[in-house]
Amino acid sequence: MSQSDLIEKKGDEEKNLGDEIQTVLYRFPKKDHDKMVEFSKPFTDVFRKYGVSRWGIFQLSSTKNDMEFTNIAKTISANIDEEEVWIEIFHYNDKKHKDEVMEKMKNDKNCEQGFQQFMKLITPGSSVIIGDFSSVNGIEFIR
Repeated sequence: MSQSDLIEKKGDEEKNLGDEIQTVLYRFPKKDHDKMVEFSKPFTDVFRKYGVSRWGIFQLSSTKNDMEFTNIAKTISANIDEEEVWIEIFHYNDKKHKDEVMEKMKNDKNCEQGFQQFMKLITPGSSVIIGDFSSVNGIEFIR
């Protein structure tokens, strides 16, 4: 079963979760939590308008190492007393779909302005870490 076979059900509506995801990982000062939440809310409509299949933001909830694994907070040098770490996950049908969505967004001046605002909210001198991932067919499950 590939991820394209996985269907999310919400009421009577079914949505394909897709075979491609993009992650965006960043950190920003805790004092700006409310600013970042308010900044992010309108993008639900923007990403829906441009065809993103699913999008969500998640906040790092634990910084302890588990077993022999290193917590991501350490790998990005986050100062957890002063910063929050968030990851955004974008779902697309496939790579072609992701490329089409990204191309449309590049031509939107509001998206460009939003990007500039976003860069002012993240921790100065920090990097935004992105990654595109394709489903590894047959190695997944959904409950």
